[in-house]
Amino acid sequence: MRYLYTGQDAKKIDEHAIQIVGMPSLVLMERAAMTAAMVMMERESKDARFLAVCGTGNNGGDGIATARILHEMGYKAAVTIVGYPDRMSDETRKQVEIAIGSHVPVIPMSTINDNEFDIIIDALFGIGLKRDFEDVYEQIIEDINKTDAKVYALDMPSGIHSGCGEVMGTAVRADVTVTFGVNKLGLILYPGAEYAGEVIVGDIGFPHDSVDAIKTPYSYYEPSDIRELLPKRKPRSHKGDYGYVLVIAGSDSMCGAAYFSAAAAYRAGAGLVRVVSSPVNRDILLEKLPEILFSPYDELEDVIERADAIVIGPGLGLDGQSEELVKYVVENSPVPTVIDGDGIRLSRNITSKLSENFILTPHTREMSYLTGRSVAELADSPVSTAFDTAMDMDCIIVNKDARTVVSDGNSCYINVSGNNGMATGGSGDVLSGIIGGLLAQGMEPYEAAKLAVYLHGLSGDVMAEQKSRYGLVASDLLDGLTQVLKEGMTGTRNGGYDAVR
Repeated sequence: MRYLYTGQDAKKIDEHAIQIVGMPSLVLMERAAMTAAMVMMERESKDARFLAVCGTGNNGGDGIATARILHEMGYKAAVTIVGYPDRMSDETRKQVEIAIGSHVPVIPMSTINDNEFDIIIDALFGIGLKRDFEDVYEQIIEDINKTDAKVYALDMPSGIHSGCGEVMGTAVRADVTVTFGVNKLGLILYPGAEYAGEVIVGDIGFPHDSVDAIKTPYSYYEPSDIRELLPKRKPRSHKGDYGYVLVIAGSDSMCGAAYFSAAAAYRAGAGLVRVVSSPVNRDILLEKLPEILFSPYDELEDVIERADAIVIGPGLGLDGQSEELVKYVVENSPVPTVIDGDGIRLSRNITSKLSENFILTPHTREMSYLTGRSVAELADSPVSTAFDTAMDMDCIIVNKDARTVVSDGNSCYINVSGNNGMATGGSGDVLSGIIGGLLAQGMEPYEAAKLAVYLHGLSGDVMAEQKSRYGLVASDLLDGLTQVLKEGMTGTRNGGYDAVR
């Protein structure tokens, strides 16, 4: 598991390293520059022409030092400085002196438009930007975006808020962002993620004490986490050791949701799955998935006590019978319970408070119903929405979006797997089943929700690689999940959000 920090938190880590531990700030700046330069030298031709576009703050100093290191290593690198000299930080002023002493060309900023450079290094603002900026910077950013040059951003693409990913008027569109020390929340969240390109987290030598001193509630997973997090399977075991999932789903006109949820629970490792659904769905479900047990709605009371985990809501409909089913489960469930799809709206009609035993998995429109806030408003604040709703409803919230956020009201997991090919019918039903399968094997609800979201996204990534983001369907995710679990347990799934150096 990796942690995410706001720009303000990252500044505090920096300050702790300098003021408490005693590391000189110029040493950290040199390490940041060396990290960035090493990334570029590994990837770019020695014939490439570099221009570092630098502000007057410390991010500008990082850029000047990066250009100087490239220059010393035989690359064609120049610097242009944007901003008022009297606002220049002491460290950046020193880097200017060192660059001039090293014969690094310092050229007018108007040369950005000359298209003489193959690589632009964006070092205007970094993590310090908190408000919209002046017109001169806006023009420079537009000029950078108009060039054909490849763009490397240092720490953050200029114009992106490091804490929420908001575009502060306009922003540099980077091909690669080399962020320093710790990963930033604004690089993960949209729209910032769209501007960041590939994100590389560069180790610049922050002392462990400095990082540990700043607590953050935000985290994400990497492929190496799968093996450690998955429930263990014993050599000598039987289906009862891996749990019994009860899937209450489907209606007279919709049985696919019940199938996807039940199949996903099995693929996630559950020992036994029973589907409670409309009697008209019995034959087709048993034909599609003969491994299940089946019960009609009116037998729910007879089978609920046997369950180790419950999934309710996919394709259930909003009629009176559906509401009675949801009401019964909300009031009587003895085990961890996932409420998905139609069940989310029905549960909100029943109660405004649940418990930490319940996991709700709303997409944006369902979240709008839960919170009474507009879809547009929710899109701008996925993290606080998940956090606040989990606190208000006293349950676990899986706020499904391009960056799904899972919260228990104390911390937030932000998912970095998945792709837009997964925007297809049945995808959410697969997720609810994966959560149910992990719960049945004994995972705690919050942990099961986080891991399920990550596995679900990786399943989509695997199938997008093998097929295409166009035409990806929910049944593909079932196959993808099997592959992800196999690779995760053998340590062969090497993909991930960022490279770490």
